Amino acid sequence: MTESITRLGERGQSIWLDFIRRAFIDSGDLQRLIDEHWITGLTSNPTIFAKAISGSADYDDELREIAATGEHDPYAAFVRLASADIRRAADAFRAVYDSTAGADGFVSLETPPGIEHDSDATIAEAKRLFALVDRPNLLIKVPGTAAGIRALEQLIADGVNVNVTLLFDTGVYEQVAEAYIAGLERRLDVGGDISRVASVASFFVSRVDTAVERVLPEDSPLRGTVAVANARHAYHRSRAIFDGARWQRLAEAGARVQRPLWASTSTKNPAYRDVMYVEDLIAPDTVNTMPEATLRAFADHGQTLPAPWIDEPAETERALRQLREAGVDMAALTERLLEEGLASFAADFDGLLECIREALEVIPSGRVKVTASLGGLAATVDERIAELARSDATHRIWSGDHTLWAKEPVEIADRLGWLTVIEAMAEQADDLTAFADGVRTDGIEHVALLGMGGSSLAPEVLYETFGREGDGLRLTVLDTTDPASIRALEAASPPERTLFVVASKSGTTLETLSQLAYFWDRVPDGRHFIAITDPGTPLEATARERGFRRVFVSPPDIGGRYSALSHFGLVPAALAGVDLHRLLDEAAEMQQACHSCVPTVSNPGAWLGALLGEAAKAGRDKLTLVLPEAIASFGTWVEQLIAESTGKEGRGILPVEGEPLGPPEVYGEDRLFVAIGDHAGLDALEAAGHPVVRLPYREPYQLGAEFFRWEFATAVAGHVLGIHPFDQPNVQQAKDATARILGGETVDEATPPLRELLASVQLGDYIAILAYLPRTAAHTAALQTVRMWLRDRYRVATTVGFGPRFLHSTGQLHKGGPPTGVFIQIVGDDPEDLAIPGQPYTFGQFKHAQALGDLASLRGQGRRVARVTLEEIEELVK
Repeated sequence: MTESITRLGERGQSIWLDFIRRAFIDSGDLQRLIDEHWITGLTSNPTIFAKAISGSADYDDELREIAATGEHDPYAAFVRLASADIRRAADAFRAVYDSTAGADGFVSLETPPGIEHDSDATIAEAKRLFALVDRPNLLIKVPGTAAGIRALEQLIADGVNVNVTLLFDTGVYEQVAEAYIAGLERRLDVGGDISRVASVASFFVSRVDTAVERVLPEDSPLRGTVAVANARHAYHRSRAIFDGARWQRLAEAGARVQRPLWASTSTKNPAYRDVMYVEDLIAPDTVNTMPEATLRAFADHGQTLPAPWIDEPAETERALRQLREAGVDMAALTERLLEEGLASFAADFDGLLECIREALEVIPSGRVKVTASLGGLAATVDERIAELARSDATHRIWSGDHTLWAKEPVEIADRLGWLTVIEAMAEQADDLTAFADGVRTDGIEHVALLGMGGSSLAPEVLYETFGREGDGLRLTVLDTTDPASIRALEAASPPERTLFVVASKSGTTLETLSQLAYFWDRVPDGRHFIAITDPGTPLEATARERGFRRVFVSPPDIGGRYSALSHFGLVPAALAGVDLHRLLDEAAEMQQACHSCVPTVSNPGAWLGALLGEAAKAGRDKLTLVLPEAIASFGTWVEQLIAESTGKEGRGILPVEGEPLGPPEVYGEDRLFVAIGDHAGLDALEAAGHPVVRLPYREPYQLGAEFFRWEFATAVAGHVLGIHPFDQPNVQQAKDATARILGGETVDEATPPLRELLASVQLGDYIAILAYLPRTAAHTAALQTVRMWLRDRYRVATTVGFGPRFLHSTGQLHKGGPPTGVFIQIVGDDPEDLAIPGQPYTFGQFKHAQALGDLASLRGQGRRVARVTLEEIEELVK
């Protein structure tokens, strides 16, 4: 147990975990957290159960039993599944409950939606669930509606423990406390025992700040302070209520204070400290229920500072008064939050029931699973899975243990936010959708994304997959310095009807800033620009100075190529009309399937990562992706993720995307075929002895799950290969070479003839076409013809990349990976150049310098490279 967690207990606060699933209990992970004194209680919710059921095989056996009985009521099935888990969790916490004489050690189970405004129905269902679980340390969750508060009094009088949930308003809380006290009095008056009746009042904290941010200006000093002030106000009211003669009578009979419980304590806004809703709300007689990520974050760097606010209610009241003076009606805001919370709960519960309904149909016939024909790789992959289990690798990933990859934590400890960003983005999904709606109503017709690499690939994949969903806007990704491409964008969409999304994690990406300079010169109006960047970057400062329509500050602990499910991927997706909730639900299911409590052999991300790594070590380092047409562009995202993550220290995996399947004889012995869905031609490859994996495919929104699966797999593959998967040292090398050339350094452009270069190609090599040309349909088709000729002629893997975008993708592998690449750089003239405002060079000169910088970097690493025109290489393959 960490010192920071210990200090919370010393300060009188209980720590509960907001998570449950069967494998978490089966694996011993829950018991470990209890035994090591990390947590003293647990809360659950339907979203957690839904992801656990749909994202794992934990419940398949019991679902199969239920289906065999002919039972088709999903709610009855849920109660059976959930009550079994809750009962086991309650038993795990029973020692805590007993040792504290019933003061702690509780678990929670919710009443269903649809009865929140019916007190009689709430009472009946709460009592049924309480009796069904039959554990004294169970709390039944009841929402803080008027009917819920009436039900609370009766349930307490009847000896049922209650967690009053979805509280936002302190006035409502006072009614809740009054009902709890009244229920105790009624029970005491008829001779009932009140010493073992418990209740908590759950305030949802971070949602208040999220709601306030919608109405406060971005520069308001009140942003990020209101939720804590509101919760502290509730705490002060609690101390006042549970005092005096009325309460003293109950306390003498053994009654326990109804403790405020801080829920929704993960930080949703990355501009805020990730543990602020823990650090700022430490107080005696309170509970903080945290998701696992927040719990571990606090254990890692949380502080238990003095809390003078506990005895100074005037300070809290002053903060709320300032909010009123700023024009924010807290009563209206909290009422709306309750309505939204009830609606969200109902939607989540409906999703849970639909998940169970589908499972009851699918389970009897068997889930669609991964199929793999690995040949000689099978034994080594099995051995690797066993080694990962012995070394506790998945636990170490989730706990942020950098030693899995490197001795030092540099660019690892602060690069694992992708593991937990899904929950935070789900909380913001409605806000992002509302923002997109506002953009459309302002007459914007087109979105131009200015970004490179990880800032642009996921949005492009999502747009090419879904197009304009509903009323979504047309989206163009500009990830180039090619002047013809910039002219084409400008001609296709007049700047005055365009929203420019300027996306850069560092806020210093030269290509992106050059694009911004160009379009700001055309339309110098902040309403036509938004920024997506990390906190405190130069881009953030520029955006605020220029009055951009919105600045989205993304979590800084996520690297660019792992940012698909953060603001970088989801803001453009929202503008295009993509259903963010649906996409994130898919992602959350895969996240649960890859959870640390899942046995390694059943973890889809760990299994795929073990396969990728062991295949590469065995010489099958050409990962050939075979994708459904509907999500064909997903390959470009995987290409960057894997190439840039693994291509270093002379090792690496080459992703081959967009190369159509051929007959077995055109392939060497260096391929691993991974398909999503089934495809013609795979059976023949399998029969010829090539390793073939088929991942199941259902529909395009599965992309959310695939983003996470491949991120997790890449992290595991990095461990298997013994490399650091989160840095990209050779990308900077090419940038530095470009800067020197722009500064006047010359580079010899002469290279060996193309035929001489190709004569060096051997089995096990790959040929990479590096095209510094406009990325048009015509050029793409021409290069595809060339690559297929090269593949069939030389029996090697081929890739096509357009410069300079591939410099932020496969460029890392080209220089840092194995020396098996044969590079054909294709260049052309720019007859119509464009000036870059504020720079002494043009876009054409910039692109030319990037091509030469790439050439110099490849030569510096001893790579084989030829520089030709498109016409020259087309002549060769005629």
